[in-house]
Amino acid sequence: MKLTIGYFYKDLLNLYGDNGNVEILLYRAKKRGFDTELVNISIDTKITTELVKNINMVFMGGGPDSSQKAIYQDLLDDKKDFLKGYIDKGGVGLYVCGSYQLLGKYYKAADGSYLKGLSIFDLYTQHFGNQKKRCIGNTVAKLLINDSLLERTPSTIVGFENHGGRTFLGKEANPFAKIIKGHGNNSQDGTEGVYYKNSIGTYFHGPVLARNPHLADYLIAKSLKLDTIKPLDDSLAYSAHTASLKLKR
Repeated sequence: MKLTIGYFYKDLLNLYGDNGNVEILLYRAKKRGFDTELVNISIDTKITTELVKNINMVFMGGGPDSSQKAIYQDLLDDKKDFLKGYIDKGGVGLYVCGSYQLLGKYYKAADGSYLKGLSIFDLYTQHFGNQKKRCIGNTVAKLLINDSLLERTPSTIVGFENHGGRTFLGKEANPFAKIIKGHGNNSQDGTEGVYYKNSIGTYFHGPVLARNPHLADYLIAKSLKLDTIKPLDDSLAYSAHTASLKLKR
């Protein structure tokens, strides 16, 4: 079996070490004896059938408004059709902060500018500028994914958030998690992220998978279409996870 990750915009969407998520996924797959491949996809990369035919996981990180605007036109012109088809067909993916926002219907920036999203996720995001404080700090949430792969793992996910935009889910969108501590999508409704088919959008930076190995393994297993996955020695990671539950926001 081979885990092939399509990593979008590594050079521009890598806020708070989000690239660490990819390193963790590749490391954990290799520790189990799986072959791995990383396909880096930048603004200069043209999507072709040959390039993406073996990708079974997509990762896209977060970035400031300037980075989102930098990749925006390329995302619409060259990457949209692949991503929409991939996600709608159940392709596994993790999309953090800025990329999560752009997969929704639109993003309205603090300066009033409007970025039309890919409309893959039923949600929209608005930045209210100085009218509202940033959503920043340590975060704890309860996972809402109902899957046998997560039955014997912690029900919580821990991490760090820092975003000015507030995301509001539509009727067709299911949250990824329920906020216990922190702001989540919008500081109002207690939701965090989105879970659509096999794709996750989230505001957890960090990288999020460092303290949540159960989520990393879930993504690997779904990508490889496995019902179970061999456990690793994650005592250190889970110690960090447990300690994070007690951190102040």
